[in-house]
Amino acid sequence: MSRYSDYFSFESIRDREGEVICYHVTLIGTIETDGTATMRTDMGANQDQKMAFGRVTIHGLDKKIRVLLNETGSRIYSHTTDIDGISTDVISYTAKDWRADEAYDFEVGDRVLLEGRAYIRTASNRNPDRLPELSLTVTGLFRLSRARKKRFVSMNEGLIPQE
Repeated sequence: MSRYSDYFSFESIRDREGEVICYHVTLIGTIETDGTATMRTDMGANQDQKMAFGRVTIHGLDKKIRVLLNETGSRIYSHTTDIDGISTDVISYTAKDWRADEAYDFEVGDRVLLEGRAYIRTASNRNPDRLPELSLTVTGLFRLSRARKKRFVSMNEGLIPQE
């Protein structure tokens, strides 16, 4: 589990009649091993636009996430709970154009803040009975901190001058 606290919130954007137009989501989480972004450069009408696809992991906020999932009748990429009852939720996101470059630069262990609109991906042909997946179309993304690199130090470094 992360030593930092994660964050998840959403806001319903409604029209004059009170119908939901979209959901605006803000989250802080960690890029983990299976969440590093992959890049496609053949998107758009002219097949010249970039898009990055990645996943962000959030710990301990399943109740907040469940409210949104129940409201939309969808699911997220994955949800697990450990023996202590702490949940781990993985949410997919997409980033377009210059945001795709930034998302592609995220590394394993980076803490990130993502903002954007939630959208619902329809069920695939392979699993038509599965609920549609909630994903995030990123409008803002920020790296809050980089993953720390392990620094290996010799035990003798302080005792014998190193050349």
